[in-house]
Amino acid sequence: MRHLFSALFAAASVTLALPALAVPEIEISYDTPGFQNREIAIGKVKVSVSYDKDNNEAVNEENNLRYTLYYDGKEKVRETASTYNHGNISLRDLDSNGTPEVIVETYTGGAHCCTAQTVYTVQGNNFSSVQLGPADGGGGEFKDLNQDGRMEFITYDNNFLYTFDAYAGSFPPSIVLSYRDGDFEDVTRQYPEYLRSIAWQMYKSMEENGAGNGVLAGYVAQKILLGEFEDGWDFMLARYDRSNDWGLDIYDSKNEPVGRHPDFPTALKAFLMDTGYLNRNGQPNANLNLRDRVIGD
Repeated sequence: MRHLFSALFAAASVTLALPALAVPEIEISYDTPGFQNREIAIGKVKVSVSYDKDNNEAVNEENNLRYTLYYDGKEKVRETASTYNHGNISLRDLDSNGTPEVIVETYTGGAHCCTAQTVYTVQGNNFSSVQLGPADGGGGEFKDLNQDGRMEFITYDNNFLYTFDAYAGSFPPSIVLSYRDGDFEDVTRQYPEYLRSIAWQMYKSMEENGAGNGVLAGYVAQKILLGEFEDGWDFMLARYDRSNDWGLDIYDSKNEPVGRHPDFPTALKAFLMDTGYLNRNGQPNANLNLRDRVIGD
C-alpha cells in the first residue's frame, strides 16, 4: 500500500530570500519543540505561527496551534487548531494569480486518521477559507498535473477504505480538484493520463499481492472514471476472492444489520450505486461530482 506520509523535518521559518521554486513553510514533526511567533511571508501576505509541544502519547485535544494571517500589514484572521506530531503551514500560489494562498495542515493522530487542510485565499482585502478533509492518511497533495501554473489537489475517495478489506488491503479511486476563485471544483475526469497511471498501480498491486476485493473495488471505480466500466467489471468478475465475506453485510440508516449480499459483485454494485459511481440503473453516472467527498464543513 502506498506510504501516505513523506518524511517530516523540524519546523523552520523562511524568509523572502528564496529560490524561485522554494515554498515558504513552517513544518511540525514529532520532535519539533514548541515555538512562538514564527513568520513566513510573500508580498502582502504574512502568517505568524505559534505551537505548543504536546508531551503526552494520547491524541492532543487542545488547541496547540495558533496562527494569525496578515494582509498588507493588517491582521485579518486569528485562529487556533489542534495538531498531533505533524503539521504544516505554507504559502503557495495555487491559482497562479500572483498572490499566495495560505495552507494550514493539521493531523489528529491515530494509525491513519485524520489529516485536514484549510486553504485561505485573499479576496478583496480579506481572506476566505475552504477546508479539505478531514481524510484518512495524508489527505492529499497539491501538484500541477498539466503544467499550466495552476495547482490541482490530488487525493482519493475515502469511502473505499475499510469497505471491502482492511486499510492496507484497500486502494481507493482518485479524486482531482482544481482551485479557482477561492473554491475547488471536481476535474477528475479531465486527467485520464493520471487516472490511468493510478489504475496501473492498482493492477501491479494485484499482480504482486493478489487481487484482493478491497483493491478490486477501487479498480472498478477507477475504470468508471476512465470510461471503461465494462472492462473493469469483467476484470473483477474473473479475479475476485469468493472466500472473502468482508463488506457483504447490509445496514440500515441506523447502522443496524438488516441483511446480507450473496457475493462480492452484488455488494460492490450496490456500493457503487450508493456512492454515485453508478446510477440507479447500474450504469456509469455521467453526473458524478466528487468535490463534496473532499470538502469539509
